[in-house]
Amino acid sequence: MINFIIAARRKREDTQERYFYEWGIIHVALMISSPHVMQLFRRYVQHYSVGGITPEMLRHPLSPMEWDNMAEHILDNFDDFVASTRVSDYVTRMQPHKFGDSNFVLVLSRPQVMFEEHGFERGQGGVKLVHFLKRRAGVTPEQFESQWSGRHARAVETLNRESSLIRRYVQNRKLAVPADNFGGSLFAAGDTEGYAGVEEYWFRSVDDMAELASDPTWRDALNTSESTFVDPAGSFSMVTTERIIYDYTHLERSSPRPAVLDPETLEGKIYAQGLSGWNIPKPL
Repeated sequence: MINFIIAARRKREDTQERYFYEWGIIHVALMISSPHVMQLFRRYVQHYSVGGITPEMLRHPLSPMEWDNMAEHILDNFDDFVASTRVSDYVTRMQPHKFGDSNFVLVLSRPQVMFEEHGFERGQGGVKLVHFLKRRAGVTPEQFESQWSGRHARAVETLNRESSLIRRYVQNRKLAVPADNFGGSLFAAGDTEGYAGVEEYWFRSVDDMAELASDPTWRDALNTSESTFVDPAGSFSMVTTERIIYDYTHLERSSPRPAVLDPETLEGKIYAQGLSGWNIPKPL
């Protein structure tokens, strides 16, 4: 499985309410009615930034870019990722719907669940803390991966056994993206190289999340653990709620089959009429 992560923000002249409407309703409607999108993206999750987060609540600051949202797109393999921005219905239906500005953080990664509480179910509320981690100067990508997935992950799990703040912890290990992969797309100006990895923590509440920064035991242990491989000045946090649009990775608990892939449904019949030239007479 591959996770294509996008951090994004609204146009500077727009309100967040308008932006979330476009993303949460219009963009979703376009996705679930585009056949190639539904075939390639196995899981799609939206994350909405939570307001009222202050600096003392975080170990890594919020970004000065003021990211409004983050999306996760799960695909089976790298070829599907490459295809996802090139297939005809993406270019015709998805790409013209440009409702945010041109700045993005783009991370192609391979996710790994480090631990989760017994019975954990995604999409059951709570909050998610996301760290976009920058690699410390002088640390190689291999050293970053080794320390992050080894000593640091063990430190988080050990601390959590004592206080059980974190419900689930996932590390997204960065994969290389060809430099010209996003040329001509909405993501052409996106930052693909700034961050070495993305980690996600699930909590029951904002108060639980804030303990990572306010509790001396958590704060000091994690700062010590990160000090040898993470650049704290270049890393940033997002605090979000999680909205699962669909999920085809859960076997018998997966989402219903998308109607647009069934040619006998209303959605399938509308799609079959074409994506352009609606006012051009067609021969019988």
